[in-house]
Amino acid sequence: MDRLLTLKVHRFDPHRELTRWTETFQIQPWGRMNLLEALLRIQEEIDGSLSFRYSCRGAVCGSCAMRVNGQVVLACRTPVKNLLGKTTLVEPLPNFPVIRDLIVDMSAFFNHYREIEPSLQGRPLEPLSENRMGEEERKEIDPYINCILCGICYGVCPAFERDVQFLGPAMLAKAYRFLADSRDERFQEILEAVDSQKGLWGCNTVFQCVRICPKEVPPTLGIVKMRRKLLRHRLASLIRRLPSFIFPLL
Repeated sequence: MDRLLTLKVHRFDPHRELTRWTETFQIQPWGRMNLLEALLRIQEEIDGSLSFRYSCRGAVCGSCAMRVNGQVVLACRTPVKNLLGKTTLVEPLPNFPVIRDLIVDMSAFFNHYREIEPSLQGRPLEPLSENRMGEEERKEIDPYINCILCGICYGVCPAFERDVQFLGPAMLAKAYRFLADSRDERFQEILEAVDSQKGLWGCNTVFQCVRICPKEVPPTLGIVKMRRKLLRHRLASLIRRLPSFIFPLL
């Protein structure tokens, strides 16, 4: 029995009289099986109605994020060898409405993503010229490019308990990725877009998103850096509006 994998899965079906329940499944795992493979086996051999998302199976798409024994993880990166001989609780990703079983509605997540306008909007260039980036600048934005939009940081972010409209760690990290890119012309526009309680100032800065990110994206670091840039930008704007006799060198 200690070699059996026992999964207690939270189920949800809005079309049933009993919409929410838990169901326990047991399977005999093989060598390097991960949790996603275990769920697929249950779906194929035991209960075809079990619903969950997946795509790449290689921690690239972020589709298979869920909560396992209280920890938010990617199922495809969770080996079952450490789950044998005990009951493992599998739940949908927190802070999202549930559609069916382990599938959540990520509409709000991607609506915020569109608000950020996550594409490079380059500065105008002269013909036959290019906008070069230094090596240090490239290193600065590299960690933020790695985001796979899995929603795990949303699932662990305590700010959502206070404000469901909070943009969230992933979107603020994405905003910093373009703010820190000298090739993008939207410096002030990006700062204004995140300068609100649902943006930069809604973050609790507890670094939970940094600890949990499967791709080691550091959203909180980007948020803190944007706050500093925003405060410097405000101070510079204030100084420019002061009478010239106060700062004759301006």
